[in-house]
Amino acid sequence: MLRCGLVLLTAACTSGHPDVEPAPSATPSSAQRELRAGTDVDLTAVVSRVYGEHAFVVDDADLPPDGQLVVSAAAVTVFVDDLVTLSGTAERLDATALRQYGAATTTAVAVVATSVRRYPARSATP
Repeated sequence: MLRCGLVLLTAACTSGHPDVEPAPSATPSSAQRELRAGTDVDLTAVVSRVYGEHAFVVDDADLPPDGQLVVSAAAVTVFVDDLVTLSGTAERLDATALRQYGAATTTAVAVVATSVRRYPARSATP
C-alpha cells in the first residue's frame, strides 16, 4: 500500500502544470556557449534587450556573455526581464536579414524562433 502511495505522489509531482514557470540555468554547462548554424535550439532564458516585435536578446549561463539574439517571423511581445521558453534553429544571418528583423546588432548567428512562450517578469513590490 505504501508503494502505491509513493507512485501516486510521484505521478502528481511530474504531471506538470502549464502555468508553472521554468527556471533558467544557474550555472554554465560543459556545452559550447556559442551556437553553430544548423543547431536545433530549445531553451529557457531571461530577455535582456528588445529590438522590436521580431527580435530580442536572451541571457543565460549557457549562452554567450553578450546574450543570444533571437528573431521571429511572427511578432512576439516580450519585455526586458521576462522569462521565455523558445524553440527554433540557429542560423547565420547577414546584415540585410538582421535589418529585416529589426535587430540593431552585428551578431551573425541568431536563433530563428518557431515558438516563444513568455513568462512575464514579476514587478518588485515593497
